[in-house]
Amino acid sequence: MKKMPKRYVGKNIFKVDAQDKVTGKAQYSDDIYFDDMLYLKIKRATYPHAYLRRIDISKAQKIPGVVKIITAADIPEVKNFGLIIKDQPVLIGIGRKMRYMGDALAIVIAESKEIASKAVKLIEVEVEKLEVISDPLRAMEKDAPLIHQDSNILATHYLEKGDVKKGFTQADVIVENEYKTSFLDQVPLQIEAGIGVFDPETEIIKLWAATQWLHDTQADVAQSLGLPKEKIRIIQPVIGGAFGKKEDISVHIHLALAAIATKRPVKFSYTREESMIAQSKRHPFIIQMKTGVTKKGYLTACQVEVIGDTGAYASSGLAVVHKGMYHCTGPYNVDNVKGVAHTVYTNNTYCGAMRGFGATQMAFAYESQMDILSHKLEIDPVQFRLQNAYNHGSSTPNGQILTHSVGVKETIKEAADMTGWKEGR
Repeated sequence: MKKMPKRYVGKNIFKVDAQDKVTGKAQYSDDIYFDDMLYLKIKRATYPHAYLRRIDISKAQKIPGVVKIITAADIPEVKNFGLIIKDQPVLIGIGRKMRYMGDALAIVIAESKEIASKAVKLIEVEVEKLEVISDPLRAMEKDAPLIHQDSNILATHYLEKGDVKKGFTQADVIVENEYKTSFLDQVPLQIEAGIGVFDPETEIIKLWAATQWLHDTQADVAQSLGLPKEKIRIIQPVIGGAFGKKEDISVHIHLALAAIATKRPVKFSYTREESMIAQSKRHPFIIQMKTGVTKKGYLTACQVEVIGDTGAYASSGLAVVHKGMYHCTGPYNVDNVKGVAHTVYTNNTYCGAMRGFGATQMAFAYESQMDILSHKLEIDPVQFRLQNAYNHGSSTPNGQILTHSVGVKETIKEAADMTGWKEGR
């Protein structure tokens, strides 16, 4: 096989969009403008777990400059949306349940952002409050109120490799601990924003709104509106930061509905507060981890239970929590592994993708275990990691054989050298 020249590795490469970004030439969603443009704001839930009993838009409609207000009663044909499971409503209707503070109750379209914001505040809402489930452990109890129809446990996944009981009998030291990670917002500088335009002649809806999964977003918007995919066209502006947050639909469906209803271009930009309340976060994990090791410092067994709080809606939670469990041993060889992972609904802001996709939360647990074990064995933590680290041909907890580059040992050594570990710095 012909050896390829090193065109990029080890060289400084000019980032293709760097100049546009630093000069301000790059056009983000919020930079786009159309003549005769309207502005959209959302009336969101007033309580995180409640039935909507009444919504009164009459005062808001009387404000000069308010063009239209859309509630669920106006769009009975619109379906739920979601990345994996279609469990998230576009608007909450009378008699339906609010599941978190980001749920949309009404779409306000006006001649300016200021008018739309004023109108939103005048929409009156009455609710029947329910117990707010903010703790996934409470959500899993038998007497906990159901957030959705069937169970608060959205999914349970299992993992088994080798014989974990045998592995613990081979261990001289066993460490068992509970670890908790928190919610985390991705905080991209470019918050969620976009513009919707409806062409009455072709009946095509054009959306200028950033997304990480362009074709999936197109498909989800189309199925929610009951339209063929070719009627939804997404023009991708510069995305800016995302880190997983822009995999989920944000402004897209509300913009499409507003554009259809008014036949004018409509702009919708979240505030930072709105982004914090309404859009996806990194999953908080509760991790119960039990790890066994011999006196000589070789790992023999790992048993783990993961509870992932996916919030009010599924998003990519099933995949994130499942994948997190698969990373329970990190980059270390363990012949005997057993795990279970529960993805749980709560009334918190829903959680989805963020850098690491579940692996990041698990790293906190297994690396803490490695430090504790090495301390108990009085083995240098760098040496302890090196003697347990993956090699070419190692098997992961889910049975994948590593047949390509495995650079964990080189990485550990480099990190130790760079931090002055041997010199005690």
